[in-house]
Amino acid sequence: MALGAQRRQVMGMVLREVAVLVGAAMFISVPAVLFATKVIESFLFGLKRNDPLTLSIAVLTLIGAAVLAGYLPARSASRIDPMRALRHE
Repeated sequence: MALGAQRRQVMGMVLREVAVLVGAAMFISVPAVLFATKVIESFLFGLKRNDPLTLSIAVLTLIGAAVLAGYLPARSASRIDPMRALRHE
């Protein structure tokens, strides 16, 4: 903001970083879960191996939590007065 960025640009920058982290996490975790379903199945009663509904709900919940966790600080950062941030108040 101090260098002339608009609120939308600050929000976009932070949310892009969140999207990259979420994408990397899903790239690693979804195959790991699919690989470990044999062990997981013994702990979860009533679910089949590779249950697509359960996996989809888990992925969507984690994506929603990550977006919310990124949006709130981004909104806060975009509302900071540049002069106040530079003075460290």
